Amino acid sequence: MRTGESGTGFEGQKRINDTGVGRAAGSGYERQDLAGAADRREVRTEVEKSVAQGRSVPVDVSGEEGAHAVITIAQERDMLQVYNPWGSTTWVSEDDFINGHTGKASKSDLPNAYSACLPR
Repeated sequence: MRTGESGTGFEGQKRINDTGVGRAAGSGYERQDLAGAADRREVRTEVEKSVAQGRSVPVDVSGEEGAHAVITIAQERDMLQVYNPWGSTTWVSEDDFINGHTGKASKSDLPNAYSACLPR
């Protein structure tokens, strides 16, 4: 989250990823900023490798209404399965992930994946 917003913020999220998610996955995490489609296209391969090895990938999404974290938990063909801690799971196409249309994974006003926490 950006400065001034409520929530855990970058440091809190890193701590959760390293101690909670990382402990379960057997790996620490490293945050990678996603400035646009080219960055999301590049990181997509790493996301797919990680979930194929059973290591989930936290992804930050944002929009005009703020930001939120979701977790990529699986990949099948050209789809990424995304868990939203608000209590839902959905499939997002790789094309939607790359082009900033991940709103259905959280809520429609948070469509832009702007960072991913990749297992080290």
